[in-house]
Amino acid sequence: MKNRRTKIIIISVASLLCASFFLIGKSVRAQQAQPQFLLSWNAGNSYAPSSYKGKILPGSQSQIVASLELVAGGQIINISNQSIYWYLDDTLIGGGVGVQRIAFYPFGSAPEMETLKVALPNYSGGYLVHQINIPVINPGVVIATPYPSDQFSGQNATATALAFFFNTPTENLSFTWSVNGQTGSNTENPDILQINLPNQAPSGSTIAISLNAQDKNTGQSASASKNLTYQKQLQ
Repeated sequence: MKNRRTKIIIISVASLLCASFFLIGKSVRAQQAQPQFLLSWNAGNSYAPSSYKGKILPGSQSQIVASLELVAGGQIINISNQSIYWYLDDTLIGGGVGVQRIAFYPFGSAPEMETLKVALPNYSGGYLVHQINIPVINPGVVIATPYPSDQFSGQNATATALAFFFNTPTENLSFTWSVNGQTGSNTENPDILQINLPNQAPSGSTIAISLNAQDKNTGQSASASKNLTYQKQLQ
């Protein structure tokens, strides 16, 4: 009986030791878990209407500003003493000790996708690297109208130009409108078109609107078109 109790005690101790080593190993692995990258960017001189809630995208002439934070265990890690290097399409564009922020311009012409990479070669947990893709696009313009199904009644209609991702605000753009092939303009509000139909306009008439928006300084431009239908009585 004594030998049996001794064996049981030995087995129990061995089980406890195995469990302890398992827990210690699990704890070490948790401590060595790779941190998460918070790599963000914004286009510093790209513009969109105030009603636009999406990401402002850069063009080929936009300055892009990127910043980096590392997070582990829900806490931001201090990397101010770490060597940090930045690459655009695998070309080194800057870096040094504590360089967590960088400003740069795209390499190529829009539209294209460029890859931004950041590396921490001397991090205590090992070499760290992370990359993201940044879309570089051409500017655009949209003809906005308040008419459901692009149908309107009455003798007047209104269209508004909404410019996206130019490198200058709307007030520095020139707008050229045409309606059914005839040039129209609004000297007071050039981004707004007022359409006046003749009294004899038949119901079902198509109003073809064309628009060109151009940066007065760089010559960048974008075009759009839209058709409206005049209905004397809307269904």
